[in-house]
Amino acid sequence: MIVELSGHSLLVFVGIPVLVIAVVTLLVFASSIAHGPRYRPGLSWWAPPVWINGPTASKPDPANLPELPELTSSSQAPGATATAGAGVARTTGGASASW
Repeated sequence: MIVELSGHSLLVFVGIPVLVIAVVTLLVFASSIAHGPRYRPGLSWWAPPVWINGPTASKPDPANLPELPELTSSSQAPGATATAGAGVARTTGGASASW
């Protein structure tokens, strides 16, 4: 038995399913298309570095830094001596390890 399909039935039985499959496929791959390529293990890193909440581009003004407390004999560790720079604005040190 040979069935003859008209243009209308061909559109309904073939066109609509192809359109639905195309829309679902586009929705699935839309996020990866929008974000572009991603890093793959074994390849060199090509993206620029991102430092969230890192230091600002400009250096802070040393005049506006808080002053260090004066070292007295009661606040010093045993055997420690006061330095000449005590009470001067701090410009280095801390986690940067540049004392």
